[in-house]
Amino acid sequence: MATIGKKGNMEFSVANQTCHITPAEGPVVTSQYECYGCLHPISTVPPDFDPVLRHAIEHFNNHTNHSHLFALKEVKRAQRQVVSGWNYEVTYLILQTNCSKENFKFLTQDCKALSKGDGGQCTDLAYVDPQLRIASFSQKCWILPEFLSPFTFSCRGCPEEIPVDSPDLKEALNHSITKLNAANNASFYFKIDIVHRATSQVVAGMNYFIEFTARETTCSKESNKELTESCEINKHGEILRCTADVYERSWENIIESTVKCQSPGKKQLRPCVYKARPREAGAEPTSESVAS
Repeated sequence: MATIGKKGNMEFSVANQTCHITPAEGPVVTSQYECYGCLHPISTVPPDFDPVLRHAIEHFNNHTNHSHLFALKEVKRAQRQVVSGWNYEVTYLILQTNCSKENFKFLTQDCKALSKGDGGQCTDLAYVDPQLRIASFSQKCWILPEFLSPFTFSCRGCPEEIPVDSPDLKEALNHSITKLNAANNASFYFKIDIVHRATSQVVAGMNYFIEFTARETTCSKESNKELTESCEINKHGEILRCTADVYERSWENIIESTVKCQSPGKKQLRPCVYKARPREAGAEPTSESVAS
């Protein structure tokens, strides 16, 4: 309840106010806020995304030594970031077609996916400028022969999605934020705010690939020797979107990481392509290239 006082002809002010807070039952659900400049999932593939997919398939077919052309099977995951233009990240499945490169220079309507052909999975990054041109592009693909096809069998040694709150990520995340703060020239420490996505891969040890948002804290490097749990996030501080490639061999106490970060709104989502170490089993990665 509020009592409103009148000032002059037009102005009003609250003279006094009484509020009653009623406790809620169960968990409190907050509404999701829009993060302008952040990467957002695409639930349905929009028409302006089709040129990116066509470019991705054409790029793959032109940069592999496979005897046949491949076609898109299914989009598994897609995200978009509004910058000065658009950043796209997409993961999709591809299948070998009946069209050999000897007889076909590019995919046509006659090219049909083979039920017993080779298959694979690709993850691409693309930047589309305001003139709707693909200004930069990078691609990473894993190709499996028919008898190891990911559509019929699990892929040993391939990266797999894991929960972002997995305890297995604790050491990798701690090492990543320590690496970030050591390399960053900022006056204040950063801490991880949100983990967006994580994959693990069994090699001669473990590879973790993590996407996270780091935010500036109130702890200065001048007054604090290291980042601690008591360091609070500065709500008005800088925000970084980061990727970390972490390699662990826990039985030998070996951990190595490569961390790349950029502020939201920059042209490139991340400046490097994830490079997996040699696998113990499964398929070898192929078609790694960057076009600009």
